[in-house]
Amino acid sequence: MVEINKNCKMIRKVFLFGLIAIVLGCEKERKFPEVKDLSQYPKTEFITTLETKINTSKNSVYCVTMLYAWNEVKSIVNAPFKIDSNFNHLALLNNSTSFKDVLNSDEYDISSEIDGFNIKVNAEFNKSLPFQTELNGYKDRLNFNNEKVASFGITGYDSHDKLKIVSILYYKNDNNFVIKLHPKDIDHEIILFKSEKKFDKMSDINSEIIKLIVQGKDDKKDDKIIWKYGILEEDEIIIPKFNFNIETIYRDLADNTFNTKEQNYSIERAWQRTAFILDEKGAEIESKAEIEYATEEIEEDPNKPKPKKMIFDKPFFIMLKKTKSQNPYFGLWVVNTELMSKN
Repeated sequence: MVEINKNCKMIRKVFLFGLIAIVLGCEKERKFPEVKDLSQYPKTEFITTLETKINTSKNSVYCVTMLYAWNEVKSIVNAPFKIDSNFNHLALLNNSTSFKDVLNSDEYDISSEIDGFNIKVNAEFNKSLPFQTELNGYKDRLNFNNEKVASFGITGYDSHDKLKIVSILYYKNDNNFVIKLHPKDIDHEIILFKSEKKFDKMSDINSEIIKLIVQGKDDKKDDKIIWKYGILEEDEIIIPKFNFNIETIYRDLADNTFNTKEQNYSIERAWQRTAFILDEKGAEIESKAEIEYATEEIEEDPNKPKPKKMIFDKPFFIMLKKTKSQNPYFGLWVVNTELMSKN
C-alpha cells in the first residue's frame, strides 16, 4: 500500500485510479462497437452505486467498477476523512457497501504504482458468460414501446438443452415475473425482472427481486400453481438484444472535496466506460473507470393454467451477479430502445 507523506501538506499530488472489468461472451470474435460518449445517448444515464436515485424516464447503467476504485482510494488515504455536505454523489459513493462480495477475491486484481506525485491504481476482472447452447435469435418478434428491435429467447417447443438455460424464479402474470438465464459458469447468473411497480433505486429493485424469489419458492409447493414455474409448449420468453460501448465523465463528482486532519483532497476527474452485449450467445461486458485526485488545501384466476408470454416489451431490469451474492456487479434498468440492437 502506498504511504502518503503527511509532512507534504502543501505539495500538489495527483492520484490516477484506473479500473477495468471484463465479462467475455461466447465467441472471442464478437467485438464491441466503437466507443461513444454518453452525450450521444440523451435517454440514458450512468450511475455509480445501486443506491443512486434513478431517472425513471431514462435507461440507467451501473457497474461495480467505480465503487472498486473508490474503495482503493480509501485504502490509500488510510485515515478518517470528512466529505463536504454539499457533495451528495460523493457521499453516496463513500457510504455504499454494495460492492462487497460481488466477486471472489481470486476473480479480480488490484494494484498501485507511483510515478512522481502520481499514483495509479488498477483493478480488473475477466469472466466468460456464454450459454451452453445458443438460444433463438429473432428479427421481427419484439416491439418495445411500439418500436421494433432485435431479440432472442425460447418457446416451450424448443429442445431440452435450450429450455434448461432458462428458469422462472417468480411469476404472477405476463407483466410481473423474474427469470434467470444460466451461463456455463454455474457460479454466475443473469437475472431479468419485469414489473408494473415503480422504483427509485436499483437497490430497491434488487430487494424486490430477492423477496419475489422467496415467494416463488413457496409458490412451487402449491400444486395448483406449479404450472407457473415450468416452461410449457405454448410459453414464450423474448428478450431484447443489447450491444453498446459508452464512456462518460461524472461531472457531479468533479471538484468534490474531502479531507483528513493532515490533507485536503479534490476530485479532478471521474471517468467510466461500459460496454455490454446480451444476445442468444450469452453476455459480454467491459468496464473501465478512472478517478483523478489532487491534494491541496384486476387479475384473472391465478390457479388456471394459461400460456405464459414473458415478453420484455416494457420497462425491465437486467443484472449480472454471483449466484451466492446478494448484490449484482452489473445492473441495467431499461425504459427505452436507445441501447438495444435494431433489426
